[in-house]
Amino acid sequence: MHILVSILGLLGAGLFWWYRLRAAGAAVRDVADMAGRARGAVKRRRFRNRAAVSPFAAIDDPVVGAATVIIAMAQEQGSFDEDAERRLRDALSPVASRPGLVDEAVIYGKWAAGQCAEASTALRHVAPYLRETLSSAERGELLAIAETVLDPSTGTPAHREQLLRSLVARLEV
Repeated sequence: MHILVSILGLLGAGLFWWYRLRAAGAAVRDVADMAGRARGAVKRRRFRNRAAVSPFAAIDDPVVGAATVIIAMAQEQGSFDEDAERRLRDALSPVASRPGLVDEAVIYGKWAAGQCAEASTALRHVAPYLRETLSSAERGELLAIAETVLDPSTGTPAHREQLLRSLVARLEV
């Protein structure tokens, strides 16, 4: 009988400590979750403050900057449709540094490009950032992406060429 009581005691102690460890794990997950939410709140607040000044001041990634400039150029030309968006996504996917960045870049680019009246405004604000963060080869790649996205069949060819020339001049390719 004493052996049965010992086994039940050990089993009870084991269950007690298993429950305690499970509760401790849940507490650690809760703390990590709260830290993640606080970090996200700080990032959102910082982003809102920068975006309040200018939608272009909040750009902190070259992929987002490139998408913004290209979308502004395509919208000015009148050719940023679903097909152009697909071409932009396909062209930016290989250079994106993390998953989801292309979606973020296109969404932000559409919003920021919608905040300016013409592509030259986006170029004037974003080109200095792109010039300092991208190498010469990367700037050439950006120009190739812009040529791919800007559809020559929409708008006038002269306007398309003027947009591409202004991109070349601003990026100093």
